[in-house]
Amino acid sequence: MEIEKLKRELLHTNLDYLDKINIPDNNFGIEIEFAGALFIEIKDKLDEILGYTPESLEQINEIKKKKEKYEYWRLVKEPTVQENEYEKLKGGEINSPIMKNEKKYWQELEQVCEMLRERENITISDKCGIHIHTDMGIFKVLQEYKNLLKIYIVYEDIINRFAYGVDNKPRKTLLKYAKPFGGNIDTVKFLKKIDNIETEKDLLELIRSEEFVYSINSIRDPEYKSLKNYGINLINIIKKEVPTDEIGKNKIKTIEKKIYKSTLNTKIIQNYARFDFCLLDYCKIENFDSEFIDYKIKNFKPICINDSLKEQPEKADEFFNKICKDELDRLKLLKQYYKVYNEFDIEKSIHL
Repeated sequence: MEIEKLKRELLHTNLDYLDKINIPDNNFGIEIEFAGALFIEIKDKLDEILGYTPESLEQINEIKKKKEKYEYWRLVKEPTVQENEYEKLKGGEINSPIMKNEKKYWQELEQVCEMLRERENITISDKCGIHIHTDMGIFKVLQEYKNLLKIYIVYEDIINRFAYGVDNKPRKTLLKYAKPFGGNIDTVKFLKKIDNIETEKDLLELIRSEEFVYSINSIRDPEYKSLKNYGINLINIIKKEVPTDEIGKNKIKTIEKKIYKSTLNTKIIQNYARFDFCLLDYCKIENFDSEFIDYKIKNFKPICINDSLKEQPEKADEFFNKICKDELDRLKLLKQYYKVYNEFDIEKSIHL
């Protein structure tokens, strides 16, 4: 059987943690949610391991007043994973600085995750997720956002299974905070309307449209806040540019992916980033196979969340062959899709 042969190959393909991975040269950021550990303890340890003294933090805060750019790793409150126990706050979210695909940033990620793994009572609960923000500069024209929506919806079951990390089931809050587009008869109508969209605002209006959003229990709102709770958050495409000052632009606009299950295994997190850029790079005009995806849309059937629980070799092979330019990247992504891990891959995981 071909699938069994593939799985044997995947078992002997390691998820190496690399100083640099094979992705386009775009800025990105990572947010890691965790539960259980004391918020104040994590804050102190984060400052300690990265050398943030009170003096340097004061300087950083002065810079931040002038430009709201993530210049450093920081701990923020995240009510979806936090709890108060005897007036002590537990859980939170660590946000990376604006990262580049360089050794320095991957080393810092390993430092942060190692610190978290060592904390007493820390858990990566079923509520925790990882968000990846990609600089919107990776796309140049509206068509590329439309391409992203098309392929994401058509292969949403494959994408979600990959995003479960080392597990083979979704986190409990996925349907609330990273809602799927599929599983709904109106998704078919939605897909067929994408090509008629002419502006960024029209694209978000379509996502928010009554026939589509109401049917999966979302809320219409004038500021598009409900759109942030999809697996892909595209709300920044209609935001006006933030004014700049003598230091530079205040904030980088991003495409946010909220589908990934949280982990402290840096190999899995790096694989999330590898997948993220493979998908986005494929959606560029020069790479995208519009004729093939349009054929898939014509034959599209609604996808429910349970479809992501089962292996679909033919569809998965089709998808990863499309988005991966490099064979080793393809194997590493398939490894995570099929959950074919060895001890080397998962030695530093916490999944509780």
